[in-house]
Amino acid sequence: MKRLPFLLGFFVFAAISLYAQDSIPAPTSYNVNGVTFNMIHVEKGSFWMGAQHTDTAEFNYDRHAQTDEVPVHHVRINEDFYIGQTEVSQKLWKAVMGYNPSKKKCKKKPVTNVSYIEVQEFIRILDSLTGMHFRLPTEEEWEFAARGGNNSRGCVYSGANETKKIAWHNGNTRRLRKCGKKNANELGLYDMSGNVWEWTSTLYRFYDKERNARLGKDGEMYVIRGGAWQLPESSCRVTWRGKRLPDLQNSFGGFRLALDAKYVEDETPETETE
Repeated sequence: MKRLPFLLGFFVFAAISLYAQDSIPAPTSYNVNGVTFNMIHVEKGSFWMGAQHTDTAEFNYDRHAQTDEVPVHHVRINEDFYIGQTEVSQKLWKAVMGYNPSKKKCKKKPVTNVSYIEVQEFIRILDSLTGMHFRLPTEEEWEFAARGGNNSRGCVYSGANETKKIAWHNGNTRRLRKCGKKNANELGLYDMSGNVWEWTSTLYRFYDKERNARLGKDGEMYVIRGGAWQLPESSCRVTWRGKRLPDLQNSFGGFRLALDAKYVEDETPETETE
């Protein structure tokens, strides 16, 4: 009888685990010149964006929060979208562009040394090959997906409150790693925290109008997200923000794709009715 509580606890935990696995969306796959990549469906929803380090009783307290992560504000994602299950790999980039710009070459690792401008050209050619309308995620979409969307458990990092099982950073690696070797987050997305930082489509701005008026040259930069293998652990937080000029190429910077859900629905054949 002493084992009964243990057994009950085990079965409850197993049931919860199975439910969590079932709730992860199945990926939608695309193939380009023999290379397959997966996109994950993210349902529309809302969340509190950003972080603050002044009040433990308020939303999104984080002692590592930086000045451009405040104020915490409510954001609504009005339409479903899809986002890459992993960062774009070197193999996929080469299949589309015909060359690999990464200094440390490995087809299973994220592509690096690609500027925002070059990413736009990649997307243009990818669209011509697939007939789709891919893009970069907005900063808001990126953070929503990194948090786990509507499945979010409110973690500091993407899928956990510690980085050991979910992120590569300068505290646990000295090199770029293969895509998807750490655990996924609540949506089944890999490496939203760590490995390479990721371009978004959003021009860098503060979250409040007063500071934006004094932004200056920073307003010409694009927001990057996610931290990287050469950056500290704190950069892997889902609220961390960086900024880069659009022509910058970097050995620990990459990107992942996004896609409006309406384009995926449009490509699904209609069921014939009698």
